[in-house]
Amino acid sequence: MFAAFVLKFMIFSFCGWLWETVLYTILSGKFENRGFLYGPFCPIYGFGANIAATLFGSLIGSPLKLFFTCMISSALLEYLTSFILEKFFGARWWDYSTIPFNLNGRICLSCSLAFGIAGLILLPGAILPIIAYIDSLPLEVTSTVAIILTGFLGGDTFLSINNIIDLNKYIEDIEREINERREAAGKFIEEHGGNAAREVVMRRVPKLSRKQTYLIKNIYSFTSENKEKIIRLLKISVGYPLDAEESEKSK
Repeated sequence: MFAAFVLKFMIFSFCGWLWETVLYTILSGKFENRGFLYGPFCPIYGFGANIAATLFGSLIGSPLKLFFTCMISSALLEYLTSFILEKFFGARWWDYSTIPFNLNGRICLSCSLAFGIAGLILLPGAILPIIAYIDSLPLEVTSTVAIILTGFLGGDTFLSINNIIDLNKYIEDIEREINERREAAGKFIEEHGGNAAREVVMRRVPKLSRKQTYLIKNIYSFTSENKEKIIRLLKISVGYPLDAEESEKSK
């Protein structure tokens, strides 16, 4: 039943967001709103919990099989999610490159083991009981709540994706204007590159929305192209003589 699935998906997405937000807030010492959506949801947990309940419930009597199945499936889901987000938005929301036994920074052995243990404990102890409770609710209740939550999630997803697309365009616009000024001003920009272009950046930065500022601060790493652009813009914003640096490299 679709309405029940939506309700389960949203509950587990919220639980995942709550877990990550609390964990990273404690680790960093400041509030960390995890995920790329405005709302308190991490969809990967919603998908993961429902997939585990549907496919792995029969393994509850075999702890070893359940552990390895949850570990491997969670690694596949995490890797695929990271890959898709990077391809669509040019950004990663997590990066395990500094952790031993990682694969392309998308997954790592320690996290996969943790998900395996979580599946072993939470699937019989929390996920399946929650699902059983939701399935027992009257259809009218689940349908009404599902419609509200679907509308909320759809709007949230649209706004979040639109912000990321606008942010990438915004970076390209700043780069283009700086290049135009460099070509028009010639030697002056060559000698005073960072300082001369600084006003371009500073005039545009205040126009960033709160969500776009959050994305810049909290997306762990951009793909190489976007990362280089952002580093370049940050240098320009503090008056770093960027063109002088580039001329040195070209010698």
